[in-house]
Order: sequence, then C-alpha cells, then structure tokens
Amino acid sequence: MRNNIIHIAAIALCVLVSACNNDIFTDVSDLPEYTDIMLEGDGGEWSSAFSRKGLTRIRINYNSPDEKEYISYYDSNGNPADSDCPASELGSIVYENPKLWYSIGFVGDMIYIRSNYNASSDTEFSLQLDYESGETKNIKVNISEGENLQFVFWTPRGDLKLDEDIDRVTHTTSLTNNSSLSQKIEIMPFLDSRCTDMAMPADFWARGLTVDMPMLTFNGSEWYWNEYHDIVLGRQRTFTPSRYLNTKITVDVPAYTKAKVTYTLYYTRATQDAEITFYNSVQNLTYDVPVSFTSVYATSFEYNVAYE
Repeated sequence: MRNNIIHIAAIALCVLVSACNNDIFTDVSDLPEYTDIMLEGDGGEWSSAFSRKGLTRIRINYNSPDEKEYISYYDSNGNPADSDCPASELGSIVYENPKLWYSIGFVGDMIYIRSNYNASSDTEFSLQLDYESGETKNIKVNISEGENLQFVFWTPRGDLKLDEDIDRVTHTTSLTNNSSLSQKIEIMPFLDSRCTDMAMPADFWARGLTVDMPMLTFNGSEWYWNEYHDIVLGRQRTFTPSRYLNTKITVDVPAYTKAKVTYTLYYTRATQDAEITFYNSVQNLTYDVPVSFTSVYATSFEYNVAYE
C-alpha cells in the first residue's frame, strides 16, 4: 500500500479538480436516499455535498469478504484507522490492489470518489451513510473497465507432483450378434473421460483474470505444458482430452453371441507451483502472483470381456 502522504495527496487532488466544476455540486438536501453513479475505470471522479449532521456511521459494502484485506481506513489527519472509526473523524477509505484502486474522501460536507485504475471488467461497490434519525443514504458506485493487466510470463517453481489412481470410473457396453458372421466392438475409452484443470492464484485479486498461458496437459504418454487461450484464473475447466482419443479397444464378437465389455479409467492428478507476472500500464509496475496448477486426467485403463 502507498504511504499516507500519497493517499492524502490523491484526495486533495480530487478536491482541487472537483472544485473547478460547479455543475457537480448539489445542496445538502439534494442528496437522495439512493444515488447511482458511473466512474471511468482509469481516473474517473465524482463528488457531492452531503450532511454530516447526525451522521453516525459510514460503511462500504464490498462484494466478497475476501476483499476486506484490500480496504484501508484513514482519519481526517491521514492516520490509519479502522472500519469502526467515528463518522466525524473518518477522512478517507482506500481500496487498493494491483487490479483495482479507488478512494473515497470526506472533506467538510463533501464526498469525493475517484477511481485511479480498474484493470479488469466492470465492477461496483456501495457506500452507506447511517444517521441517528434512522435515515440511510446509499451511493452505488459503478466503475467501468479500464486498461487491463497484461500477462507477461510465467515461471514454474519446484517439481511436478503426480498422484496416481486418485479415482476410477467404470463404463460398460455390449453387442448382441444375431448374425452368422463374426462382428467387432470398437471402443475409444478416453472418449468417455472427463478431465479437469485449474490455475489457482494465491492472491484473491487475481482470481477471475483471463489470460492466454500454458496448462498442465497429458498427451497419452507424458505430462507437458500446452498453450491455451482464455484461461480464467481460479476457475476449473472440465473437458474431454483431445490428444489421445484414438486409443482403441477392439473385441471380436462371434456369431450368435453377446459380448459385454467393461472398462475402467484410472485418473491421475498433476500439480505444479508457478509464478505469473502481470504488468499494470497505468502504474507502470509489474506484479508477481504465486499460482498452483492442478490437472486431473484419465491416464490409463483396464478392460475385460464377458460372453453369453
């Protein structure tokens, strides 16, 4: 996090810029019960008059409890505070991580809200002002998408770990041959497999980012890194493998015979730690994010045939 001087300077700058535009000032009585505003992701600003008389609490409502670690409170002197800071002493609220940075400043009877950057998709939060009269003012803030974070590169850390036979899935198929000629059953066992993979970042802010990057992949004989498009960090993919579907079971079925084929797929889990580097062009800074890669593939099978 930036130091208090930078946060105070950012709020002061917002005050200065806003003071040059009289159209955005309203009377205290004009602040409605509900206010809905839209900010540009990179540098958007908004301000309004509000009443401090009888104000008992100022609360920011975030979308997930995990976001709490990115929120900082400061009193009117720029000193660190907490969410229980009295409304009369609260100077600013700052939300900051490499993907999103916005600030809410309280100067006199004015509120100043600024989005420094939003390096992801559209986002929103709400601000709640509680009064001793029981009245509540709600401000919903929508922040548009700004310049996205750029994926720079990834670096594996440590060794690949394989956990074999973590699951078994059995399938059955049969063929009744009512003819006088021999027939065949051909089965591609891996066509029935359901594989999964996921890249889970250690930092909550990085979850949901979409990147093009390699994922742990099994090709029928070995594990390797294969490039994929539109990988969403923190989201599991489920799919049928495309690299070894031509593996085939062929069973002869004699005339006037029923053959029942039972085959079992054995699954292996591969895990690998790595580090992804992102670039924030607004800040001109890079960030390293620890990531755990996990892939589960059907890697082998067994089968047996019963004749009737």
